Amino acid sequence: MYRFFIFIIIAGLLACSSGEDKRLAAALEFASDNRIELEKVLAHYKDDSLKLKAARFLIENMPQHYTLEIPQADVLEQLKVKSVKEDTLTYAERLHIQDIQRSILSAKKIYDCQVITADYLIENIDLSFKVWQKRPWAKYYSFDDFCRMILPYRIEHEPLESWKKEYYDRFAPVLDSLYQGIDVIEACNALALFMQIKEFPNNNLMSFELPRYRASFLLKEQIGGCKEVIDFATYILRALGIPANLDMLYFYYDLSLTHYWVSVKDTTGKLVTTDFDIKGIKRGRNDDDIRPKRKIYRQCYAEQPRRSVEGIGFKGIRKIIRNNLIKDVTSEYYGENTLSLDLPPVDGEQNVYLCAFGRKGWVPQAVAPIQKRKAVFKNVGPNLLYFLASYTSEGLQIIDFPFFFNGRDVHYYIPDILHSESVKLIRKAPLVSRIINHLDNALDIVIEYADNPSFNPSHLLYKITDTIRTNYNVVPIVPNRTFRYVRCSSVPGKQLEFAELAFYADDKMEQELPYIVIDKDISSSVQNIKDNDPLSYYTAEKKGASLHLDFLKEITAKKLMFIPRNDDNFIRIGDEYELFFFNGNKGWVSLGKQIAEENYLLYEVPRNAIFWLRNLTRGQEERLFIYEEGKQQFYL
Repeated sequence: MYRFFIFIIIAGLLACSSGEDKRLAAALEFASDNRIELEKVLAHYKDDSLKLKAARFLIENMPQHYTLEIPQADVLEQLKVKSVKEDTLTYAERLHIQDIQRSILSAKKIYDCQVITADYLIENIDLSFKVWQKRPWAKYYSFDDFCRMILPYRIEHEPLESWKKEYYDRFAPVLDSLYQGIDVIEACNALALFMQIKEFPNNNLMSFELPRYRASFLLKEQIGGCKEVIDFATYILRALGIPANLDMLYFYYDLSLTHYWVSVKDTTGKLVTTDFDIKGIKRGRNDDDIRPKRKIYRQCYAEQPRRSVEGIGFKGIRKIIRNNLIKDVTSEYYGENTLSLDLPPVDGEQNVYLCAFGRKGWVPQAVAPIQKRKAVFKNVGPNLLYFLASYTSEGLQIIDFPFFFNGRDVHYYIPDILHSESVKLIRKAPLVSRIINHLDNALDIVIEYADNPSFNPSHLLYKITDTIRTNYNVVPIVPNRTFRYVRCSSVPGKQLEFAELAFYADDKMEQELPYIVIDKDISSSVQNIKDNDPLSYYTAEKKGASLHLDFLKEITAKKLMFIPRNDDNFIRIGDEYELFFFNGNKGWVSLGKQIAEENYLLYEVPRNAIFWLRNLTRGQEERLFIYEEGKQQFYL
């Protein structure tokens, strides 16, 4: 009798033949023997039209969702914890991880439709409505927003768990104690600052990670990389009624990297992004994320329309296009645009790839079919440099010259071989705001000398009054000074930081004067200021701090050299460099190698060219640039 009652309700729901009804019917049929559980949910909400719509949304899209049944996934979780907490894995454990990795190739898909229970779905729906209706910002959002950003019970293919209540019970009291207002961004910011997540503890010992860790595992252990941090943040925000998306970049530097972040929809409809870290989340904040965003995708619960481009040679793009649970949301960030390009004759398949240049070569971002010697790309990131490539039997082959797309117009960089110019190069990658902040900490540092450790009296040796935008800073001490003790003091509110600090007895800087640090209870990292490594550094624990040096005897100093905390992407003296420019089908053409004798390099280069400066000695952070208005302008 009960089964017949449910049949009558479902028949009423499917009386019309809309697309949604057909998808609901297909989902119920796909559920097979578990269909009755889904029908129970629909019957449960027969008198609540809004919750019934929510139930239908979940069920209609459910056939796309499943858990990968990975044998010994729990063992891999335990090894993950061990690798982080003990920073070690045995040889046998590494082999075991490889065995588990191989097993994923044949992992069985356990489809939600065929195992999910009515109780599970009803709990998720009821709790989602409860937290949503509790929050004052809910009135600014549509029901569709609620379904997409609050209601989903899973992120991707992680094990199916009832996580929402556990996360709500843990973090709802926290949010309530931190923020009582109506600004959803301020609520999210309060949570992010409370969590103080710079990054989860992680390491590189695991040769294989689970595609997605359980929500309960992340809540308990809070370990992992970028993906795990953002999964954790998504669980928290959705459990608390904060509308959150999980957005990502594929292939931003090479073909193996994906970057994830959370976007929160503001009450004005704008997206505000966060890594859910110690910087928090602010409207219009420069988050210092210099990753070039040529194509932005979103992990969705709802099935997305299929995108069709036939004959794709590059498997990475093919995989993205065939994944109907991710959505291209580039236009939500930058608005809609169209990039239309005239093409030269192209060998290979009848598609062209829009590429970036990354650490390991060409990195495809989008693909378009060739139609009458033209290619049209929709919604690509503006103010970025692009290359076009075809896919041949030898792989990606660049065609034509690189170009800059500002969202409307295209400017090609065709090098003018007949006209050259002199350039002075000081970096191999852009100077980002995070590093600028460290460089600015050097401003107003006062360096004093004295004949006694109490610095009574003390005398000014040097004060840093100029903005620092380089690594090596050499100061002649005129007239020469004789002393035993030196004190370096930062101003209140600023961090005392140095990568290197050295004094010399001669003008050629060949006779370095040794000293010791005499401050008590100071971090051992203070030794970094005299290790001849511009990348290592010392930073004081408190702002406005001082550093005291003892040369152990009276010395006479003629020069002072200091390097502020930096990213080591300036020109490092003694390293070997090679400069290239891009010359169309000829590819990268070398302009010669140099060993740096100063903190800059001088070259003669063609005009209107794209350049690539490589450090052949160390490092991998290298970006393309042009030379304009007498300085390097980096492109991403």
